[in-house]
Amino acid sequence: MSARASTIPLSTPSAGPPQAPPRPEGPGSPRSPPGRRPSYFNPDQISSPQSPGTPGNKRASRLPPPIPLGIPPAPSQDRAPPPPPPGAPPLPPQAAPAPAPRAVPPPLPSQPPPRTSTDIPRGAPPPPPPPPPSAKPPAPWEPEDNIYDPFNYSAKPNAPSYGAPPTPSYAAPATPKVEPVEEDLYSASPPRSAYASPTQVGRAPQQPPNKPSLRQSLDVSRSGVTAGVRRSTDLNRMTMDSGFIANDVDLAPNSQWWTVKGGIPPIFQNRKDILTESDDTSSISEANLPVVTRELYVLFIDYSQTIIAAQYNPKDPADCQLEQKHEPPPARLRQDQLEQTHEKFGRRIIEAVGVRQNTIVGDGTPQGLVMELLKPLEGVLMPVGSRGYGAIVYSNLGNASTQQFDEIRQGDIVTFRNTRFQGKHGSMHTKYTAEVGKPDHVGVVAEWDGTKKKLRAWEQGRESKKVKLESFKLDDLRSGEVKIWRVMPKTWVGWGVGR
Repeated sequence: MSARASTIPLSTPSAGPPQAPPRPEGPGSPRSPPGRRPSYFNPDQISSPQSPGTPGNKRASRLPPPIPLGIPPAPSQDRAPPPPPPGAPPLPPQAAPAPAPRAVPPPLPSQPPPRTSTDIPRGAPPPPPPPPPSAKPPAPWEPEDNIYDPFNYSAKPNAPSYGAPPTPSYAAPATPKVEPVEEDLYSASPPRSAYASPTQVGRAPQQPPNKPSLRQSLDVSRSGVTAGVRRSTDLNRMTMDSGFIANDVDLAPNSQWWTVKGGIPPIFQNRKDILTESDDTSSISEANLPVVTRELYVLFIDYSQTIIAAQYNPKDPADCQLEQKHEPPPARLRQDQLEQTHEKFGRRIIEAVGVRQNTIVGDGTPQGLVMELLKPLEGVLMPVGSRGYGAIVYSNLGNASTQQFDEIRQGDIVTFRNTRFQGKHGSMHTKYTAEVGKPDHVGVVAEWDGTKKKLRAWEQGRESKKVKLESFKLDDLRSGEVKIWRVMPKTWVGWGVGR
């Protein structure tokens, strides 16, 4: 055997096809299996890669962790290079390659890898870049409805743009009396945009240029107009329509009516719908002169009154000072107050009229009967003409409007004015028609049946001049006015007992 043949190792087969793929182009060691990194596996698994179908490749779909810097991957070679083909020149002897340093796998984390969102730094983000000059600012948030809100100063989307102020200033408007409007004061917070951040330097939020001053002018004009209208209305109501009969009258100073005992101004003379009383007092003035003061009280049928004061020198009656003032009707009494008044006068009136049955009282007129019954009562308020007899207890206008403030009681005064009764009465239901109160008629209540609405009253001067008992069924009232009064004392209108 030749010397060339003796250098061939005995373990190498003499013939046969190559048992490994051709040698890689580079001078380095063979590559690891594709798709794998040496750091993923144990050192024992580097030399024997698993097939793709093994369970170990289930983690191949996951993203690999980052490769530690500074540790270059070292290729590994456990197999000998393939023998050269037969007939090839012998290869020069090569030194055995040094064992490649095995990569140390990274330490296993004790917790799952952190999420990407938690790796973001906690510091404040940088301010957003300013919008391009041509970009329009976002439209202000508005509610779905287009109802005008006086506290919302944001411009509508279709309103013309007023432009931003030249400098990013948040100062109040120039007017010192107008306070800057706070945003979102009375409405819900709208969704905020990145353009509204206070760190923005390029543009400042728009300020309503004229809204505060416009609202101020509206308030001033409204208050001025309202105050003027109310002031003029109050003056007119005070001088022209006071709501009651008592009002300013002509006192006729040239007539010197105050010099006559019991005299009244000419405008009140010969009037039957008023009640008058007067008080005269004497005194000495600062100049040591006698002074007479007459106070005249004029009461009207609505129980409002006019008080006239005349102060004069009895030696020179022409030198007189006249004054007048007016008082409204007294307040409506409660039911308990009306009951107390009935206990004071009602029982005495019904007892007095019962003993005068079938007799003529006074002048024989209906009003004469009531006047004679009230005269003996001390402190009683006399009737005002023929239409006012105290506080109203019951009022009926043609059965169309009815008011009642207390139970109708004996001794109350009933008045009829232009009334017409029509209905049936008696066991045979005979039809009847009666007219009462032409002229005004008055009587004294004797009985009242609230179930049948039937009233019995003492009267005189209608069918007979003698006092008799008559009945009236208020349900049969077809027209006219029926009122029932409670006799009141003088103190009810502020008059003293001694007048």
